[in-house]
Amino acid sequence: MLERLEGEVAGLAEGGFALRIGSAVLFLHAPRGLLSEIAIGRHVSLPVHLQLQIEGNRMVPVIVAFGSDLERELFEDFLTVSGIGARAAVRALVRPADEIAAAIAAGNEVFLTTLPGIGKAKARQIVASLQEKMSKRFPGGVAAGASPSVSGARDVLMKLGLTVQEVEELIEKAQAALGPTAEAADIVREAMRARNSR
Repeated sequence: MLERLEGEVAGLAEGGFALRIGSAVLFLHAPRGLLSEIAIGRHVSLPVHLQLQIEGNRMVPVIVAFGSDLERELFEDFLTVSGIGARAAVRALVRPADEIAAAIAAGNEVFLTTLPGIGKAKARQIVASLQEKMSKRFPGGVAAGASPSVSGARDVLMKLGLTVQEVEELIEKAQAALGPTAEAADIVREAMRARNSR
């Protein structure tokens, strides 16, 4: 099993980069975050995932590099969801892996639809397939018992571009201030008031 690759970045491209290892040069697909951190000539040692894909009548090796082991883990979890292949999974990793995993644990389909290539139906499928697994990693992010008001407030705050962690913290503060029967609009107002008063 291929676990890591080490070498010098030989070139950058849309969706990946060339890695020189001795006399060989390999093309590695990579998430946007990793591509923004590397530069030509830089020596890197990265966790990777190798997958053989059938394209037409031939087998094509696809190697994906990651910025962290958690990112690779999340990518491999995505591959277990029906209809998500290696290229689609790596394209979706535009936010930090812990944010995406926490959103899945919280059942936050709105957040997932902000990822490239993930529509409403695919977001539902990801949550159905991976929520239990992610909930074990992010127990504080589980929204299984969340009221419709909390879910509505969470969706609004996510659409405003806040991170998953920030949304959960603000909702917790708003609920503490307003009580468990608060309406979604009141939770959003209180959350934004708390955020602006920092």
